[in-house]
Amino acid sequence: MSMAAAAALICMAMASGCLGGKQAQPAGAFSMSAIGGGQTAYAGDNLTFIVKMKNNRAEPVTASISAALVPADWSVALSNTTYEFMSKGIRALFVCVTIPHNAPARGYDVKVRAASVAKPSDTGTSTLHVQVVAPGRDLVSSGDNVKVDYTGYLSNFTVFDTSVKAVGSDLSIPKSSSFTPPTSNAYQPLAFQVGMGQMIKGFDAGVVGMMKGQSRTLRVEPADGYGRFEFVNISITETFPIFHNISRLNFTTAYGEEPELNKVVTEPYWDWQVTVLALSQDNVTLMTKPLPDQISRPYGWDAKVLEINGSADGGAGRITVRHYPTAGVNATYKGSEAKIISMSSSVVELSYNTASSNPLATQVLFFQVRMVSVN
Repeated sequence: MSMAAAAALICMAMASGCLGGKQAQPAGAFSMSAIGGGQTAYAGDNLTFIVKMKNNRAEPVTASISAALVPADWSVALSNTTYEFMSKGIRALFVCVTIPHNAPARGYDVKVRAASVAKPSDTGTSTLHVQVVAPGRDLVSSGDNVKVDYTGYLSNFTVFDTSVKAVGSDLSIPKSSSFTPPTSNAYQPLAFQVGMGQMIKGFDAGVVGMMKGQSRTLRVEPADGYGRFEFVNISITETFPIFHNISRLNFTTAYGEEPELNKVVTEPYWDWQVTVLALSQDNVTLMTKPLPDQISRPYGWDAKVLEINGSADGGAGRITVRHYPTAGVNATYKGSEAKIISMSSSVVELSYNTASSNPLATQVLFFQVRMVSVN
């Protein structure tokens, strides 16, 4: 039975506030228990458990954490495999479980074990219970009114939102910088109508097909979460005028200072020198003149200056640039995180996130959800 399998099962119970069906017995150095109760799920579901661990000793202890007695073909991942405990200290463990698609409908147990590194015989265990069921009646569909308990967490296992008081009010469970407790400590199930756009796309779609009492962990990519994405095409060969006019307001916004005659500033994305040639009450005349063969990275990949022609295009001048995009690069567009969607010999298509000021907009989100009611 693999460690990976054990780790996957434990993660299910966490966000829904679920504990393994069997409460773990205090044993030796550690007391261990999961928040909530046993979880019900379909074959193929992912689950998350949060397991609370207490050091019963009066002295600090280093503990090794592992999963054992994992059902065959189940996948289990632990947020930590080693913890440092203070005297009587409490720590929280996230256990993520993936149930195989061919798992028969019946009850399963996964055990989590903590053992003192200095004295391996000092241990504690918690047994998590998962009831695998076949889909029943009254499954969630678009238009249904539902209530769910949920815990949202990031890939670093910090909680950013929850309806479960045992999770939100517990200081031993790590929180992200964006976590805000509800007003008046009013933790309660979240009510919404499925498919009506009241929730982020990934959450809304993720609860479809669930039934009352079922738990599931949802993985939500930024495009289906709090990000707002737009698309733009970048020509492999771009041209820009050497001489051009902009408003004083746009100059100040772009360069962060007031324009002055003959002032030299640096273009923020292309890293070119730009000189103020003339000023009026409303407008600024600029000359942009990069170095020959200058390399810039305005979109996260190399872009090389091929030509600087001061007499081209009726005296406006022309700068010609060649892009060299690379698949998998961390692309940007006007300071926002971007992703290469497609590339050809003439154009690169980017999607970019216009909500990057939201700390959750660029994050992969995880939600442990338990369906409380379906109407």
